[in-house]
Amino acid sequence: MAEAWPSIERGAVDGWTLRFAAGVTLRANSVLPLAAPGNLEAAVAEVERRSAERWLDASFQISPATQPADLDGLLAMKGYRTGSPTLVQVMDGLELQRFAGVEADARVELDPEPGPEWLEVYLREEGPGTKEEQAVLRRILLGAPAVYASLRVDGRVESIARMALVGGFGGLSCVVTRAETRRRGHARRILETLLSEAARRDLSGVWLQVREARVGAIVLSHSLGFSTATQYHYRTRELTP
Repeated sequence: MAEAWPSIERGAVDGWTLRFAAGVTLRANSVLPLAAPGNLEAAVAEVERRSAERWLDASFQISPATQPADLDGLLAMKGYRTGSPTLVQVMDGLELQRFAGVEADARVELDPEPGPEWLEVYLREEGPGTKEEQAVLRRILLGAPAVYASLRVDGRVESIARMALVGGFGGLSCVVTRAETRRRGHARRILETLLSEAARRDLSGVWLQVREARVGAIVLSHSLGFSTATQYHYRTRELTP
């Protein structure tokens, strides 16, 4: 999953992977703590130091794979706040084959890069705002091979999504519909098209990350055949001036 949404800069602290991307998205600006450091206090202090050097909050992505296993509680004791609880939905290759014969929706266009209209929808609904941040976002998007889907209605792109191609799997993200045209089935159609593309490419499976608060998106993913495999959240300590 980390390879599907790559940071601009990576570092290491005693078995942990540090990711930085000028603060654009937590996924690209957080620690992947997948190995227990020899000196936990020193490792946390180093994360905080390197984050502060970049004027960023120190953030950790916490999941069942986190090491040490009690890191979440230890960070809470240090004043780190919790946020962005997210479910990881998965669909294996066998289930994916159900979409092999799905009739293509002529309104959905597939491209190897995010075009201006795709980016316009994403930035309008999700941000970021400044030109510098938008340039970083584009670098993140182009950091992994992907398929970019756009659903066009009456000449205007109304819904978008991205499927990163990593290690024989597909990572779905950036599923966004214009606020004024939601609840019209656009997200379903664009996801069905990408799942059909994944089946055509004979991918081993796909995953989709969904915020726990987005109940509608979770219901949609389950109706398509996804199941919840795991979850994660973040622990963040704000930079002290």
